Amino acid sequence: MCETTTINASKYRHIPTMIGMNQARIDRCRRTSSSLSDKVQSAPFTTAKIDNMPTSSVPSICTSTERTYSTIITSSFSSYHSANNKPLNQVPVTAATPTKQPVRQQSKDAGSMDDEYGTMEASGKIYTHPTPYQLESFGMFGHYTTTKPNSNTPGKLQRGILNPAFLNYNTYGTLNPARDNVIVICHALTGNASLEAWWGELLGSGKAFDTDRYFIVCANILGSCYGSCGPSSLRPGCDENDGTENLTSNIPRDKSNRPIYGIDFPDVSVRDTVRLQLLMLKNELKINSIKCVIGGSFGGMQVMEYCAMAGATRPIGERADMMVVQSDMGGTPFSLGEFVSKRNGRIEPFVRSAVPIACGAAHTAWQIAISETQRQAIYADPKWNNGRIDANAPPNNGLSVARQIGMVSYRTPLGYQKKFGRALTDESGPSYGRHAPWQVKSYLEYQGRKFLDRFDPVTYVKLTEQMDSHDVSRGRGSMEQVLSQIEIPVCVLGIDSDVLYPLHEQEELARLMPNAELKIIHSGAGHDGFLLEQDQVAAHIKSFLYSHE
Repeated sequence: MCETTTINASKYRHIPTMIGMNQARIDRCRRTSSSLSDKVQSAPFTTAKIDNMPTSSVPSICTSTERTYSTIITSSFSSYHSANNKPLNQVPVTAATPTKQPVRQQSKDAGSMDDEYGTMEASGKIYTHPTPYQLESFGMFGHYTTTKPNSNTPGKLQRGILNPAFLNYNTYGTLNPARDNVIVICHALTGNASLEAWWGELLGSGKAFDTDRYFIVCANILGSCYGSCGPSSLRPGCDENDGTENLTSNIPRDKSNRPIYGIDFPDVSVRDTVRLQLLMLKNELKINSIKCVIGGSFGGMQVMEYCAMAGATRPIGERADMMVVQSDMGGTPFSLGEFVSKRNGRIEPFVRSAVPIACGAAHTAWQIAISETQRQAIYADPKWNNGRIDANAPPNNGLSVARQIGMVSYRTPLGYQKKFGRALTDESGPSYGRHAPWQVKSYLEYQGRKFLDRFDPVTYVKLTEQMDSHDVSRGRGSMEQVLSQIEIPVCVLGIDSDVLYPLHEQEELARLMPNAELKIIHSGAGHDGFLLEQDQVAAHIKSFLYSHE
């Protein structure tokens, strides 16, 4: 029958003689096959430039490119919302939200985000800590020892110490005379301190991050390649012009031949990053109190550490070996209870409220497994060389695959099906097999290549390891004990379609913190919803801030 032959003909149309069909019959069956294929596409699709696609739990740069991935199949998530009885304009109302629900911007519901990130770069100010900065690893993990660097050995590092330790940061708005109208924003895994580049819709006069009311600070994390101390930073004890004759041959170098930390950058925890940010806020900006700390994904993990370090008037989980670690070099003591504030004649937490988004209290085995899979992709690249990489020939294939793995975890099965289905970039190519030109494959490969322009593999490995360190209860007691001691109001935001940080993790946070509330972001975008659903995120944040004026 022609119907049966049609299906086979679509696969073997390049070899008609092998199936014994004349050209007229082939053309007729091709037309039938094309019609059937059109009917298979059940979701509404529109064409859009691939640069307009969201890229991760943290937005990446959307630069111009000579690559030919100019169009892809995108789709609306409207069917998702309809199937779940969630209208496109629905934003859950909180206690302080007007009864009239805000209207969603339709461009943000289409499964692709306008290309509005701008270039991700290391712009901003630099805070340099005045003394050697002791990392959590300095006194907590037995495999690290306290030894002074040998002055006769340039480039030799002291384990568990950063000297100098520095952070890149940006500020927006004006600090009030009381120095307490401060909102701290924490970015996600591959973000930077330029808030306008990835949460721009929330920043400005009258918006959630109201620059007329608040002094907003966004600091880059330790270990990043966007201006803070990290693997790409100049190696301590070295000069930028140090030649190989002055240093051991295995010291990493960048493309300009500068000696850098590279793979020798020490293990850093989320706790290390947050504590240095707190010291920057107190020492550099002379902040008296923080109104609210807000962040999503990896940024949400930082928020939880802010809560544990500075969200109570008494130290949480006080323990002798963690309260003070004093080095013989005069390093800064590691104290979990040093951040309190005196306002209006009373002692109160240095951080007065918090909004953690799309995260949990600790990185779970599921999340560590995804991080490890990405790292293993990098390790499997022969150019990784145990981290002793050649800056001019880095393991780009491994980093690209790692990024692609992350891209899958940031979205949802439904989201990928709606966007791509089984569509091909070239209908004349094979419909299955190694060389099948799947549009989803093209998209992932493109995103992997684009990521190479703004990140390096060692930094990615180190930051995913830092993310895996997340556990607010480590060394402080049971999770229930730690979270129950956080005194401040907390608005926990979860995403109903998040498969990377499932909603039950945010439910647990809200249940265990005494002054916490849970609000849900309705989205078909999965974990990326904290970036894509900026109108919902803004509504919840604005309501929470106003209700705690």
